[in-house]
Amino acid sequence: MSEEEKMNERASSGQNDLQAAGSSGPHGSISRKLRDFYDAVQEEAIPDRFLDLLEKLDQAERNAQAQAQ
Repeated sequence: MSEEEKMNERASSGQNDLQAAGSSGPHGSISRKLRDFYDAVQEEAIPDRFLDLLEKLDQAERNAQAQAQ
């Protein structure tokens, strides 16, 4: 068995362990809570201040490209 196959087998085994832990056992509630927290963070809106900073960065990149040409 090649090293890559061994690594894939270990990764697959680890994923099965994580799925099992997420559904039952003492770590199940922790896993569910972390998943819920992650989902809640994903649903949060991006703050206007951060969007403004991203827009300024985009504008600075456009200006730099225009000056380079």
